[in-house]
Amino acid sequence: MLERIAQITERWFLSEEPLFSAFCTHRVAENREMSCHVRVGKGVIEVNPDLCETITDRELEERLRIEVIRILLKHPYDRQPDGCSILARALGSNCVIGDSYRFQKVQMEKPQDFELPSNQHFEYYARRIQGMLPQVKMSLTGDSDGDADGNSDLAANWQQDELMAAQINETIRNVNGWGSMPGKLVEEIIASTKARVDYRKILAGFRATILSEKRKLTRMRPNRRFGFDAMGSRYDFTTRLIIGVDCSGSITKNDLKNFYSTINRFFKYGIKQIDVVQFDVNLGEVQTLLKASENIKVKGRGGTCFQPFIDFVAKHPEYDGALIYTDGYAPKPKIPVGMRSPLCWVLRSEKELKEHEDWMRQSGRVCFIE
Repeated sequence: MLERIAQITERWFLSEEPLFSAFCTHRVAENREMSCHVRVGKGVIEVNPDLCETITDRELEERLRIEVIRILLKHPYDRQPDGCSILARALGSNCVIGDSYRFQKVQMEKPQDFELPSNQHFEYYARRIQGMLPQVKMSLTGDSDGDADGNSDLAANWQQDELMAAQINETIRNVNGWGSMPGKLVEEIIASTKARVDYRKILAGFRATILSEKRKLTRMRPNRRFGFDAMGSRYDFTTRLIIGVDCSGSITKNDLKNFYSTINRFFKYGIKQIDVVQFDVNLGEVQTLLKASENIKVKGRGGTCFQPFIDFVAKHPEYDGALIYTDGYAPKPKIPVGMRSPLCWVLRSEKELKEHEDWMRQSGRVCFIE
């Protein structure tokens, strides 16, 4: 099997520079336990020799090509969509590749197979497919609990790996010619090397900037001046955070699900309590969350106005920070003089970020959910 792969990559060396260069960033290993022919992850290209033994060299070359394209797109190492299963991520990646590249021997899923639009990104397809998984499994295998034709193993080793992503980016930048790679796919690969706004880092950094301290006296720590004869001090870090969620008619149920998914992420950062208020043109009732919540009742669904939420935050200086989850389509609010709580705007997409970030950055940080 390794000899067959060596012959394929020797041909790539002569005519497919990006494929050969990306292949060289990984080592090859055999894995007879997995249910797919070839997969990548954790710096390894794994091949099942039992499954590959029954296919032609042409099909093996196409299956290797698919996985190396995945490496170039960095699907196994970057931008792992929150809340998406292994199968949803694998099929989402397949949709990106199948939408841009036609193979002769391997049938790749395409967006149309799931009634989804073309020219979308990996995270979009993964999240949409996650929402329809029982039907997807049934259509692929005839069984809602089936293996989905090997795709259930395909993304098993995918995880965030910034070092590997950086190495792949450097490989891409050094490519001189793209061989037979379709132009649409080349554009996406090159675009993936550009700096992206990672909302996880933005939110973690925002949380770090709004930490507040509470001083408590304790006998367990000596006073610096008088030793154990006097009580020392201990500082507990706490954060009072309020989040405004845009519930206007332009926000979909999936948008709200993603919004609340990132709200739940703050509990992982150590925040014990979060106040959440929904708004459209009016401000709803403030709800206090003490833990991650899945079942959220949504009210409103009218137009959008940021001013009631901004005014509320300005009148409550006890909040250490405020986030606004929105699509951005509303008049720019007026920030009251003396408002103390820092703001962070969280948008639905990169397109909306580019459209609104100029005025939003005048009042706080800006990021988008991918």
